[in-house]
Amino acid sequence: MGKFQSSKILVAGLMSAGLILTSNITQAQVGFPPPPPKVSPAAGVIDMHVHPDPDVFGRSLTDYELATIARRKGMRGIVIKNHVVTTNARAALVMQQVPGIEVWGGIVLNKSVGGVNPAAVEWMHRMSGGRGKVVWLPTFDSDMHVKTLVDKNQSGIVVAPNGQVTPELEQVLKIIAREDLILATGHISADEVVTVVKRAKELGVKNILITHGLTNIPGLSFEQAKQVTAMGAYIEICYLQFMTGPSAQYKWMTHWEKVDATVVAKAVKEIGADHLVLSTDLGQQGMMTPPDGVENQIAAVKAAGVSQADIDKMMKKNPAKLLGLKD
Repeated sequence: MGKFQSSKILVAGLMSAGLILTSNITQAQVGFPPPPPKVSPAAGVIDMHVHPDPDVFGRSLTDYELATIARRKGMRGIVIKNHVVTTNARAALVMQQVPGIEVWGGIVLNKSVGGVNPAAVEWMHRMSGGRGKVVWLPTFDSDMHVKTLVDKNQSGIVVAPNGQVTPELEQVLKIIAREDLILATGHISADEVVTVVKRAKELGVKNILITHGLTNIPGLSFEQAKQVTAMGAYIEICYLQFMTGPSAQYKWMTHWEKVDATVVAKAVKEIGADHLVLSTDLGQQGMMTPPDGVENQIAAVKAAGVSQADIDKMMKKNPAKLLGLKD
């Protein structure tokens, strides 16, 4: 058997196995994933909420791995969040090692940093590199989180008792305003969100993001969402919550209410894309990467009838405004 004939047989075998596609096949084969797009839908997106390793919880990717994947897909940037330690220094190191993508961090005001601790915020924003941008209010140490997901008879950190922010939070808000940082509301209650946003605006805070505002923590109603967006805040909706609820993949996800693309479409109509931010809240062990989540979120929201122009506002323009970037 000659070399030419044997080559033809080899090619025929590969084609029959589906490993080589003929040039006239234009549709995806059954049983195969779709082909990669020439340009990722995630290109230009800033994901304001990712959870890479190292962490106290299981995470699927390190800071560097995540930034490398995000850069490969053409994303503009990511914001690293950690519930127990600051991430601004990590962000600065990642940008040195993975050039071509912007990375930011910040601080979550849980008990590990002293709770609502003005001194911790002051030191965070002064860190070399200038990547400390976000101040999240308490998350799993908040009273709302503890009573909702841990024990209704236990107490956590309250930031706005009786309709007034605490003196410590007042100081934190003044620092955020002075340094032009982003206030993210964490896992405080819906009533606290309204109180905090009102006081933050009075103190000159320009950039406010209501952390996954429409799920059960904080549990904003649409009326409350409209109230805080009228004061200039943005409502965050995360792709993680597209997958939560009673039938979720993992038990820890079943305790969170599902907020999916249909809710995004409703929010676009009732609140407006100008006041919304779509992020992923991904990075957990066993889950898809955040950049894959960005791509899936875009596809789901488009399928729900949201325009590309509105998607660009929620995933590119609004995050850029919060971070003080040009479109």
